[in-house]
Formats: sequence, C-alpha cells, structure tokens
Amino acid sequence: MTILELIQADGFPSKKKASTRGGEYAGPCPWCAGRDRFLCWPNQGDFGKYYCRGCGRSGDAIQYLRDYRGFTFPEACAYLGREITYPPSSAAKGNSKKTRWEPRATAAPDDLWQAKARSLVEGAVYNLWSPCGKPMLDFLTEQRGLTESTIKKFSLGFLPLDRREAAPDWGLEEILKNNGQPKKLWFPRGLSIPLCHGDQVLRVRIRRPKSDGDPRYYLLRGSDTRAMVLSTDKSVSVLVESELDALLLYQEAGDLVNVVALGNAQTRPDQHMADLLNRNKLIIVALDDDHAGATECQQWWKGQYPQARRWPPVAGKDPADMMAAGVDIRTWLEAALIEYSDIGTQPEPNSNLAVMDDEHIIDKSVLMDGNCLFHHCNQASYQSGTLFCGEKEQPVIDLFDCPFGMWHKEADGWPVAGSRQV
Repeated sequence: MTILELIQADGFPSKKKASTRGGEYAGPCPWCAGRDRFLCWPNQGDFGKYYCRGCGRSGDAIQYLRDYRGFTFPEACAYLGREITYPPSSAAKGNSKKTRWEPRATAAPDDLWQAKARSLVEGAVYNLWSPCGKPMLDFLTEQRGLTESTIKKFSLGFLPLDRREAAPDWGLEEILKNNGQPKKLWFPRGLSIPLCHGDQVLRVRIRRPKSDGDPRYYLLRGSDTRAMVLSTDKSVSVLVESELDALLLYQEAGDLVNVVALGNAQTRPDQHMADLLNRNKLIIVALDDDHAGATECQQWWKGQYPQARRWPPVAGKDPADMMAAGVDIRTWLEAALIEYSDIGTQPEPNSNLAVMDDEHIIDKSVLMDGNCLFHHCNQASYQSGTLFCGEKEQPVIDLFDCPFGMWHKEADGWPVAGSRQV
C-alpha cells in the first residue's frame, strides 16, 4: 500500500499533476486542509513520500500512519508489511523514546461553516424524498436495510448534481490554482451522510456513485473528523467501519448497545470516542470480515482495550451483507452479548464445551477468540498472537468452514462439527 492509497482511503483525493519522480499527485492536506498543497510521490522509496507546501508536514507512509492514524512505529511497519530491522528512519528528530498512543483532539467547525452545511443537508434531504431521489431511497431501504424512520432521523440526503462554491463563503481559506485563480469547493453528486449533534452539523460525507470513480467517499473540506457515535448511555459499544452499517445496527439494536462507526479499520479513537470506550465494560469489535479487520482487532484493539472482543460479521463482509443474506442483525448481536456476558471472570472448567457429535467436542469460546481445537492437524500457526489456518492463510476466527471439514459456523456464529451442507 502506497502513501497515495493511504490518504485516499482516509478521504483525501489526489490528482496526478506530473510524471516526474515516478508520478506527482496533489490534493488537500489531512492536517491544514490546504487544497492542492499536499504533494505525494507514491513511487519514491518503499511506500512513497509526501510534503505539504502549506503546513510543512513531510515524511513517508510510516510517518503518515504514525502522525495521522496514531499508529506506533511497529504497528505502522506491520500494517505495511515491513520488517523492523533497524531504527525508525521516519521518527521525529531528537525523540528516541517510544511515544504512547493518545486519542486525537477534534473540534467542531465554526458557525458559518455549520450554517452553510445545514442548508446543504436540508436541501439534500428534500431531494431524497422527491422523485429524483427515489433510486437512492430505494437503495437505502432495499439494499442497506434502513427504514424510512432511520433515514429521516439521521438526515440522509441526495445531491443529484456536482456543484462548486467559493471557499470564503464557507469561512474557509481561499486556495489558488496554478494559474492564480481561486479554487472552489467541490460538492460531488451522491448520498450525503451528515454527522449532527443536536443543532450542530459537524461533518458532511458524500458517498459517490461507483461509476464516478475514486474517491468513493468524499469528506467535505472543513468537516470534523471525529467518529460517529450513536448513543453513549450503554455499558457495551459495538465498533463497525461504515456509517451506513452503524445506522443499521443502531436501528436494529440501539436499545442494547452504543454503536460507533470508525470510517475504516485503521482509524484510532478521537477524544470523544475514547472517553466512551474507557467507561465500557465490553467493546465488541465488529470490523469488516477481512484480513484488515481481524488484524486490527488482534494487534491494536485488544492491546489497547482489555475489554475488546472480536465478533466478525457472518455470512458476509459487513452488517449490510449479513442483512442481505437473511441474518437477523439483532440475534447476531445478542449472541455476542451472551458469549461475553462473563467478561473479566474466569469461566468454570468446560463451561463452554459442547458435544457436537460422538467424536468431537468444540470449545465455542476458544474458537470464537481465534483458536481452533483441531490445530493438532499441523495446519495452523500463530502470527502476531493470532492463530492462522495454514491451509486458508486466514485467521481461524474469520473462517466459516474448517478446510478439513471438522467444523463450520452457523448464521449466529457458533461452530458446529462437520462440513456445511450446500
């Protein structure tokens, strides 16, 4: 993964400006929000390099992961697949001590930006419920499983056309193009997903049509980057990646848990989110059922929060896929609450053992924590504290079927002996 892919995944699109040095790209700066001042060269060095002409930030992909996503140096190396064989070349000069992770601070946009954003959101809501918005409304109800009540509650909307406005009209610094002309703010067409707290509009993210290319999700310049936190009064929080998935979980089980949308698997908590998680007795990490989701849970979340437990989606990559496959979201989540109801206590011997047939006994809790009872087949190995199936080359916890037909998981996530019947 290059520096270009990292910043685009975080919602900062860049366009190719030159072919020098293997390709030069320019876009908004993740720190100072300067438009076209953030330059990156994805083909320089191992993973690319960057430099902002506005705030002066510079470094490589490892430095970006440390500064923007809050990774430690070993975490950044592991994420990029780089072995740690020498001292960090991209560490801050004069600081040889390992820095402790601290939640990042966020701030609400100023009043002018919020007033303009509120007007944008209200117009997008109107469009969604008008005839031009019917295809988008059908997508939300039929493919994402959201009810009309949920769609209205969270002010989802539709922007049918691209448009541009002057940055100073939003209280933002004006940025000049290479020809000296001011560059306007871009409002791409697509589904608008605002983050509102009471009367405040903190963020507007736009989910663009797949046919429009990258970036798929566009963060409106000036937006707050805090996580979407839906309720804070429960003792259990569930972490997912997508904001639409968070809305679905809140709709189906918001009376049971707090729901938090990170944005992507590598996002670290901001201060508001960290305050909530520190109060929770259980954190259910339900990131996407892929290698990134499993790795982040095992290597970061469980290390930072002892009460964090992995509970991957079943029958699909994310909650929306589960819903489409006919899995009851609430039942899936209730199963997690039952499974981890005794968190922090030592279980009685064999309390979770279940006889599945005459020959095999499967310890459910051990399997769900990433272990496999049948590792005596010598097809599994530990990597970074996670048991990987040597045959599938995936964490055991994320498999639906044993490659040797010893067990499979049902829709509720429990393992059952024997092969799945198709």
